[in-house]
Amino acid sequence: MLASCEEKNIESTSVPSSPDLSYEMDTVLIQAEGEELYLRMNLAMSDYSPHEGLLYNLVPEAGRVEVIDLNEHRLDTIIQYALRGPNSIKENYPSGIKKSILGDTYFSDFSVIHRINPTGTKVETYKLNGRLLSGDKLPYETQIDGMGEIARDGSYFASFYGKFRVGGNILGIAKVDLTKKSVKLIPINFWNELKEYNITVNYRLGRRSSSTELRYLTLNGPDIIFSTSATNEIWYYDAETDSVFRRKYQSSFTSDQKKGDYIKEVTDQQSFEYWIARKNEEVLFGPLVKDHESQKFYRFSRELDKNNPDKPNFIHVLTVFDAKLDQTHEVKLKSKINLSGEYFAGKTFVHKGGIYSYFNLNNEMAFLRLTPDFETVD
Repeated sequence: MLASCEEKNIESTSVPSSPDLSYEMDTVLIQAEGEELYLRMNLAMSDYSPHEGLLYNLVPEAGRVEVIDLNEHRLDTIIQYALRGPNSIKENYPSGIKKSILGDTYFSDFSVIHRINPTGTKVETYKLNGRLLSGDKLPYETQIDGMGEIARDGSYFASFYGKFRVGGNILGIAKVDLTKKSVKLIPINFWNELKEYNITVNYRLGRRSSSTELRYLTLNGPDIIFSTSATNEIWYYDAETDSVFRRKYQSSFTSDQKKGDYIKEVTDQQSFEYWIARKNEEVLFGPLVKDHESQKFYRFSRELDKNNPDKPNFIHVLTVFDAKLDQTHEVKLKSKINLSGEYFAGKTFVHKGGIYSYFNLNNEMAFLRLTPDFETVD
């Protein structure tokens, strides 16, 4: 059954720098209306709803959701969800939210997903336990990572599956049909390549910790796009043909993969932090972000420019892909983008043609907004 999913390579594509693409950049500050907005983890637990123009920001400890109006750039309302009782959104620890185009709200909770209807009533709890799902069977001692993505229509959940421990392996992507309560496993052989970039600290008493590369999932209807922070490439799962296409790109401004010029095994926290900082000077690719209106995809990347050793600066690049994921534009930016290299990618989404990238501005919610112009030339 797993052999039916075939991986195919596509030749590298590149474009020259794009003088036909100009852009404007400004800062958007969200008016908190007297509330203290939740800013932890770079808004990784929030969800942007493009059909509403709203950002739903989950406060996991409180079961609170801050609804941000992105047209008015202000806090619109606060919704309080139950943490106990029949409508509880908590089983272990709420870890993500998704507002579907049908009006339901989904809460990820590591091993389960709760579906709340528009009236606030919990109508379903989906368990991500492989033994309880029909379809493909998870390999022995593997599990589905609950920190995944839910489709805009609520039809499926996608995440990685494998052995999630230091030294374990990630085997591919699990696509869980929430209606049929079945799982399809999509093997992708990327982990052995990606773990070459890890930095591992071996403490006393056998404790270990690793700084791994970020992994991104971007859902595109029934299809799934997977990319990483380490390489200039994507894996694209086409649901219609049940095939995985691996596609590599070339940049005119940055390296196309991390060089790995840093120590990979250390024994103390100070060395661990030092080499993580060195690692983050190498090229870093952000997540692929879709504009649901134009059907374009955007991605930011950065790399330390060492051409001027007395004053090294980061190069920041915007890459544009069309609906078929052909690379169409690449622009070196005049200003920096807040692009996290550890643990969480900064929240990025497209609202009314503008690419919003979250940053913390003096403990207030703010976004750097980049608005591309494909018609006017500077």
